[in-house]
Amino acid sequence: MKMRHNTVIAIFLLATGSFTPAFSQDDSNNNEVAGKRMLSAGIGFPDNSQPSQRKVGLGIGPFPEYEGSDEYAASTLPLIDIRKPAAYFLQGASINANDGLASAGLTIFHLSYSEESGRHVQLVMGLLIRAYRGRDETDSDVLNGLGDIEQGVGVGGFLEFNAGAWFANFTVSPEDVGRDHDGLLLAFVVEHSAQVSDGLRISTGLSTSWADDDYMQGYFGVTDAQATWTGLSRFDSNAGFKDVGIQLNVVNELSPRWSLEGEVGYWRLLNDAADSPIVKGEGSTNQVRGLIGLSYQF
Repeated sequence: MKMRHNTVIAIFLLATGSFTPAFSQDDSNNNEVAGKRMLSAGIGFPDNSQPSQRKVGLGIGPFPEYEGSDEYAASTLPLIDIRKPAAYFLQGASINANDGLASAGLTIFHLSYSEESGRHVQLVMGLLIRAYRGRDETDSDVLNGLGDIEQGVGVGGFLEFNAGAWFANFTVSPEDVGRDHDGLLLAFVVEHSAQVSDGLRISTGLSTSWADDDYMQGYFGVTDAQATWTGLSRFDSNAGFKDVGIQLNVVNELSPRWSLEGEVGYWRLLNDAADSPIVKGEGSTNQVRGLIGLSYQF
């Protein structure tokens, strides 16, 4: 597994909690207005008005054999969500990231606004560490001869915005896509959550992603040599928006500790991702991923 520059240092700081703020403007005496409003900003400064979250579990569901495939296989994924708002987070794989294994984040800067009524708005930006599974040519007969894209770790960044029931997330994550090239993937997600009843929460979301030339060529392109080995047509895949999708997530709290979770999403491949020989004719531009599992909160 390959590791990007400074990843070891970032993981150490994240794991030990030794990342300390360079400055903080959080001062209840100066920023409190009539005891009802609070504005705070800082570097690596936890938002203590929001509780920590710690959840682990296991889920299983159908995933395409490769991105663009029309054949599916069951995948088992860890359900992990451990976070301290405006400080750090650790998340397991998600249906939003077809090639993602896990991600961790460390806050660099945050800006928060809260009221006594419970209204809370927050902007957070920081360092993103993302582990990706890559792709094996043995995943599907269609991929035979295309070579493997190795698993690895990329270091990028994230920007999050929270406002009540609304959540938006933008990530930039690099990864090695083979032949000594580092691809770049930009992803954007916006979600809305609703507490339907006691213990039942439903979230809906929209997402899209953009990839550079190297990423697109690594996952969707076919070189002259690969065309000879596979019988596929040569194809140069260029940078552009890769997909657009819609997602649904349901969490049913069975007890204060245990929850049953389910999520499903539909994605439509776009541009050169849709025109690739491994998709057009051999696969499908319509991609569905789902997951159902049990999680424990502690």
